[in-house]
Amino acid sequence: MPKWLLGFVLLIVACSATTPASSPGGPPSNASSGSGARAGGAITVAVLNVVPAMAPIGASATTSGGFPSVAELHSEGLITSAEHARQPIGRLAARVPSLDNGDVVLLPDGRMRVAYALRQDVTWQDGVPFTAQDLVFSYQLESDPGIPFPLQDPFNLIQAVEAPDASTFVMYFARPYYAPDQFGLLRFWPLPQHLLEPAYERYLATSNAEELLNLPYWTSEYINTGPFRVTSFDPADTITLQAYDGYFLGRPRLDTIHIRVFTDPNTLYANLLAGTVDLFLENTLPAMLGFELLDRWAQSGAGTAYLRTSAQRFLSPQVRPDVQVESSVADVRVRAALYEAIDREELVAGLQDGHRELAAYEILAPHDPFYDATKDAMRPFAYDPGRAQATLQDVGWTTGQDGSLHYAADGRTFRAPITASAGSQGDQELAAIADYWRRLGIDAQEAPVPAAQARDPQYRALYAGWEASSQAGGDGILGRLEGPVASPATRWQGNRGGYDDPRAQRLIDIYRSSLTPDAQFQAMKAISDFVAAELPFLVLYSTAVHLGAANRVQALQDQDGGDSAGRGYGSYSRNGHLWALR
Repeated sequence: MPKWLLGFVLLIVACSATTPASSPGGPPSNASSGSGARAGGAITVAVLNVVPAMAPIGASATTSGGFPSVAELHSEGLITSAEHARQPIGRLAARVPSLDNGDVVLLPDGRMRVAYALRQDVTWQDGVPFTAQDLVFSYQLESDPGIPFPLQDPFNLIQAVEAPDASTFVMYFARPYYAPDQFGLLRFWPLPQHLLEPAYERYLATSNAEELLNLPYWTSEYINTGPFRVTSFDPADTITLQAYDGYFLGRPRLDTIHIRVFTDPNTLYANLLAGTVDLFLENTLPAMLGFELLDRWAQSGAGTAYLRTSAQRFLSPQVRPDVQVESSVADVRVRAALYEAIDREELVAGLQDGHRELAAYEILAPHDPFYDATKDAMRPFAYDPGRAQATLQDVGWTTGQDGSLHYAADGRTFRAPITASAGSQGDQELAAIADYWRRLGIDAQEAPVPAAQARDPQYRALYAGWEASSQAGGDGILGRLEGPVASPATRWQGNRGGYDDPRAQRLIDIYRSSLTPDAQFQAMKAISDFVAAELPFLVLYSTAVHLGAANRVQALQDQDGGDSAGRGYGSYSRNGHLWALR
């Protein structure tokens, strides 16, 4: 056992309570306890990191620390998820489009037409009716290349949109698209035409987006269609939301939600224990603090916390040859050797409270509907340091008297800088991976991302060796296989590691254009087989995320139907209008 893991285990033994945590994806036994919820009152919800805007716009649009997870408190998408299942249901849309109900139609020219029948009882939070024309305007603004509004994959396939009437919104896709039933808030963000169109038209006339980006609409004057409306906005302290009486699903049961901004997870954790914070969602607490809170709240009864799994964590090599410091990484045999040098089960046990079962041998997490198409594809690269050493010797790397690997042809040492987001867990992960690789004689250099560069997309794309990272859950990991490649032309948005293989893109195109579950399953299996053969990234483990509510709050009993906010539809805040005090 390496020294870093021994220390970790001792810390866990010293600090953790004896009550076991709930299993991944399952609620504690008291998940539904408590009754007699009452209307009115206020709660405090925690997020981590300064909040630049209410909607994802601007240079700092990509927010973390749980704020995307609370978006369905103040805004609504076309689709969300059912109460206790990952089944898409309509939200702004009156129903889910499908081939069966005729809302999805394959056209003779190869395009796909999707019609969203909209609810007719929805208003913006200033009382103005919401219509299909608002969605046409939203698409125009969000797809404009001059406006930094980060979009997910569907937008590069949408050729046109229209509103044949006030309650029908139509999208035309360039080809069949596999998920028209998953257009949740973060995949397509509705915006009010009556409030933003004047500034957008001035932008079109001048090509200067500064006025539009600096509108108070995005912060203190934000308006959307959700159950709670912004009444005060302090990006580094507290954002206050008040119940919107005209919300189409009925007035929220709570009067007020205070979103309190923390910059230090330990301070946030202390406030949860002290009872000054009532609720937190995923990507807010670091994993180890989440595991500790599970135990503490289980013992004290002060609240209920849940353990869920999110994205797959992986190592991705830098593909750009002018940036990658070790050219032999381009050889799949070398990547396989580095993979076999890492004991994933020991790694995840140290990082995630002994949960060895979270070690990953596939590109999709166990709760994904297509998990079986990928299961155990990476099992051939299980921990085997002897085989890793032999492979490296076969391709020309020999161990010198100093214990370091040297390339036979020119004597250079094997350098492998590894970067990851700074922070306690990121630092521990870097230290662990570097330790495994150093045992082979590799000069593994830990390079945590400085806080000042955490949101600099160019800096993040130009890492010199390897990056430990994760992408949005579900099939989000495919983003490391497909275009566009991050570059100056894309404002450094896109595939961060520079990977660009037309074979992978073809397989993903087949998957994303498959319209039946069976065809999608087979397409995902082909992608998984490709990843196992080529190793464009090395999957390590499923990330554990925690969410929970203090006992005085009735909330999150529907967590089994929710998911991380970046997965297209159905976040854990989707039923925030039903949250209440006990």
